[in-house]
Amino acid sequence: MDIILVNAPKKKSEHSSLAPPLGIGYIAAILLRAGYDTSVIDLNVSGFDPLGFKSILEKEKPHILGISAHTETYLSGLKIAHIAKEVNPEIAIVMGGTHPTIMYQDVAREKNIDIVARGEGEYTMLELANCLIKNKGSRAEIKGIAYSEDGLVKVNPDRPFIENPDELPFPARELFPIHQYKDPGQVLMSRGGCPFNCHFCSVNNIWKGSRKYRSTENVIKEISHIFDNFHLTEIGFDDDAFTLNKTRVISLCDQSKNLRELFPWHWTCTTRVDLVDRELLEKMHEAGCYNIQYGIEAGSQKILDSIGKKITLNQVRDAVNMTLDHGIEVTCFFMFPHPEDTEETIREQMQIMKELRDMGATETLSMTTPYPGTYDWEHADELGIKILAKNWDEYDANDLTITTRYLSEEKLRYLLEELVQYVGLTTEVQSF
Repeated sequence: MDIILVNAPKKKSEHSSLAPPLGIGYIAAILLRAGYDTSVIDLNVSGFDPLGFKSILEKEKPHILGISAHTETYLSGLKIAHIAKEVNPEIAIVMGGTHPTIMYQDVAREKNIDIVARGEGEYTMLELANCLIKNKGSRAEIKGIAYSEDGLVKVNPDRPFIENPDELPFPARELFPIHQYKDPGQVLMSRGGCPFNCHFCSVNNIWKGSRKYRSTENVIKEISHIFDNFHLTEIGFDDDAFTLNKTRVISLCDQSKNLRELFPWHWTCTTRVDLVDRELLEKMHEAGCYNIQYGIEAGSQKILDSIGKKITLNQVRDAVNMTLDHGIEVTCFFMFPHPEDTEETIREQMQIMKELRDMGATETLSMTTPYPGTYDWEHADELGIKILAKNWDEYDANDLTITTRYLSEEKLRYLLEELVQYVGLTTEVQSF
């Protein structure tokens, strides 16, 4: 075996809510196209059995082990690396993902991590495979990596972003247990950053605001490929702001009509309340969109302004109303608490959440988590945030992670319980 790619597992994993990790899928597809013997292990699906994982490594003897991790799964990624080095001290271990991209200095110093892949990993991993397996070139020439050498962290120049995502093969879904996922048909219409700079989000720290779109034809071809090969008729567009480019969405809706005549596919997406209008919603509904998830985050205008969300509560109401009027289900994402929250602003959030539920929307609530690379992380002292998490695996958006300058942990837990009961959430906290 040339390469095994591993999706590091969450500490608390509910298998029913999982989707295939598209990042690993794209990397695997690039490696397969280049002729490398590549396999994938998603430990969030299989579960992390250290002895079982060790036996896989002993049997397959991969030259390279690639580990994908975000903040919550970083510690489990280090455990995976430790096991791999016990099996074979000569194995090359590459770690990538959001957390290693941002915290590459710390990650590169870890004794069991040989190389950190920063940013987009497709061509970085391909060049690493050429270097480490075929002895072509040196790691000093590979853009987008960091590594420790002679006690110092070497940081190679950034890798330029992929200009044309259409050049990439479709994610290698055939390597995943695709039918074990709740949402197996995830698709990306674009890759990259966001013109908005919400304080709780690290996307622009990674993508520097750059966003690259796939062609409509390429997206439709992938949807057809998913149906033909996996018989899936439900697609979830994984873009964080799917309707950012209205023209492209309308083009997708128009060009998907022929595809809908072949099989009755339908789809969901996530976007912002200020990026929809009646014309667009009508097009989307006609094209098979049945659910839109809106990132609202807060229910107080004061708090929305303080976190850089750049939306108004009237826009929230109008978007939810319009969407429901067009026969599309609505899911609203909220967070708790925000740095400037007071008891008054939290009660305002209770009211807007109750109002939206009464209108017919469903809601999820996640705990505000100051992930590395976010404004909240970088300005925690200035914002008066006290971080309760003791370990990286506690950065999971499921448990109370911060206190604020105005509210103690005890008061926040009391208000959280009151919010859940008042709004009528079916579970205490739901991560998204």
